[in-house]
Amino acid sequence: MNSELKAFTFGVVGVTLVLSAILVTVYGAETGRVVQALAVRTPLLLSGSPDFSRFEGGFAANIIISLWAMLIAGITGVALGIGLIAQSAAVRTPSVLVMNILRNSPWLVVLYAMLYLLPFEVDLFGTTFFLSPLVKSVIGLALPVTANIAEVFRGGVEAIPSGQWESARSLGYRRLQILRHVVVPQAIPFMTPNLMTTYAMLFIGTSLVVVTGAADVLSVARTVIASDGAHYATAIYLYVLFLFFIFCFPIAILTRWLERRVRVRQ
Repeated sequence: MNSELKAFTFGVVGVTLVLSAILVTVYGAETGRVVQALAVRTPLLLSGSPDFSRFEGGFAANIIISLWAMLIAGITGVALGIGLIAQSAAVRTPSVLVMNILRNSPWLVVLYAMLYLLPFEVDLFGTTFFLSPLVKSVIGLALPVTANIAEVFRGGVEAIPSGQWESARSLGYRRLQILRHVVVPQAIPFMTPNLMTTYAMLFIGTSLVVVTGAADVLSVARTVIASDGAHYATAIYLYVLFLFFIFCFPIAILTRWLERRVRVRQ
């Protein structure tokens, strides 16, 4: 873990210095005043409220959207992944088709599609459910990530030696039982680093939800710029960039550490 800790330290310090240098270069003597303005706007950018009284927008919204999208994509991705390794061509072929369509669909196009295809409200059993921009964003991001998780699931299952399947069959296990009790538990260590990479990619993708009207950090940043003036635009966007980096970089370091551990165990 020492090498990863060093990489994390150098990465955080290096990126902080580079962004600070850009800030000073752009604003010069006004840098102190700009930093003070950023400090005042930090609660709004992080939580969507000026005093952290609620966490419904800003960077918190990006985190919420990414977690919900990952949860939904995890469930649908595993289901699709089971279809990808199915013995029946009637199940496997449609699964491969769906996976390729979702994996090769531009995320921005999918988000726009969800924005206009999904209604604003749905009536089910006499109850009206409102589909907010945040809900549409979650669905729009979950769809392409489903394909990535399905591929991760298939790769993890195929990494397990075929002898495990044969041994389990000799004990009377059925295919789904083998998958559930024998193969998947052994495949999880192989899947985990790729799943973490997928989540980091998904979180970066939440920057696109601004097109749906969700109150994410970029939407709030645009509001702040409109309120405080375009003079602060560079500083605010550099700050948003730093927020994304400081959230995703530890995931990348932890992923590298887990990959190294998996290689050592092999």
